Amino acid sequence: METSMNRRMLLATLGLTAALAAHANPEFKWTLAYLPVTGTTYYDAALQLPERIGKATKGRVQVTANGSLVPGTRMLEAVRDGDVQMSMVLSGYYTASQPLFTLVSLPGYSESFADLDRVMASPYGAAMREVFARDYKARELLFSAFCPQTVFSTKPVQTLEDWKGLRVRVNNAGTAVLANVLSAKPVSLSAGEVLPALQRGVVDAVVTDACWAYGAGFYTAVKHAAAWKLGSVVPWHVMVGQEAWAKLPADLQQAVEGELASMARELRADYAAKVEALPKQWEAKGVKYHVVTEAENRKVLDPKHMGAVQDAWYQQAKPRNVDAQKWEAVARDALKR
Repeated sequence: METSMNRRMLLATLGLTAALAAHANPEFKWTLAYLPVTGTTYYDAALQLPERIGKATKGRVQVTANGSLVPGTRMLEAVRDGDVQMSMVLSGYYTASQPLFTLVSLPGYSESFADLDRVMASPYGAAMREVFARDYKARELLFSAFCPQTVFSTKPVQTLEDWKGLRVRVNNAGTAVLANVLSAKPVSLSAGEVLPALQRGVVDAVVTDACWAYGAGFYTAVKHAAAWKLGSVVPWHVMVGQEAWAKLPADLQQAVEGELASMARELRADYAAKVEALPKQWEAKGVKYHVVTEAENRKVLDPKHMGAVQDAWYQQAKPRNVDAQKWEAVARDALKR
């Protein structure tokens, strides 16, 4: 079924930008840096943002998107340093240097889009935005969610015991610590290295966005998908540099914010449709899609496992003056659990 986001993406791809044509000389020219992670709501939004901002501002703001300009680990710095005016940030890539960002990638906190919404609407979300502003001179215009983080593997990973010795690619510090605690062997690889590593047997598994894995063709290298609750719904963010934003007059700021608020609502609906379709899509490609039992997920949350994960996070957070235990309490209060 075609979603509203897909229809809008098609229009953007076809270049139906009448508003931009009416203003051949835009007042503001911005570059948007993103990663070409096909199949995700992140990628859908990247394709649409130039056309939608142009139309919303009647061509006064021109955005040029570039999917190869900035690596994922430099998206915030690129905005801070003025290399680009906008970027689409995977905050999970910053968990090694920004321990505050780790919380939502830990088991038991953000296991659904609703969970993520509640946590990001809490003082925790405000604290994250303060880090964006203070350390990177950036303003968050929109956040949304990647499809559920899922374990894709060449052999079944359906029980806690299956993790033992597993060579698994992870994309954030929290999952790396958890993998170690579960006796797996975490491996750090860039997005472009993951599929070749699976194909060559360098790694046995990867924990990643199920929509991106499908769009990238991981079904050519794996036979199993396991939906664990290990911090399964992680965010991405559309950022703008404070300096670039301040140069816009109030009417254009309002126009951009209004358009991105509409986009956020559409992304939420599109996310639900994508997630619902995932099991059948993977099964159709010959990949066994397994929903991990609550009993197995509860084993991960056992203090003998989570205690070590939390301790590692606390130790990482302390030198950065991040009160990890405080933010855990804030998240639990927001989630009512």
